Amino acid sequence: MARAKKKTAAPPAVVRHRPKVVRAVDGTGTVYRLVCPCGTTGREWYGRGPAQEELERHLAALPVVPAAQQCQAPRRHDRRAWEPCLVCELQTALFDLEVAR
Repeated sequence: MARAKKKTAAPPAVVRHRPKVVRAVDGTGTVYRLVCPCGTTGREWYGRGPAQEELERHLAALPVVPAAQQCQAPRRHDRRAWEPCLVCELQTALFDLEVAR
């Protein structure tokens, strides 16, 4: 009789916070709202400014990335300041480099 394969749990998916302010047309006019892939949505605003402030508050509430995990080449690695970079973290350990900030 064949043995049943053990199912291993997949690692949890990393949620990338890429919030943006989206514009929509409501029955009363144009409204703006914060939308983030993490599931956070803001309330509807008639001006872009309050929605942008809501976006900034959302980013400020995220945990601070440790210096060893901060990306040294954010454009090449497609990382934002609030996202840890596994590539840079592993390179720092590989070459025994100190992160100078």
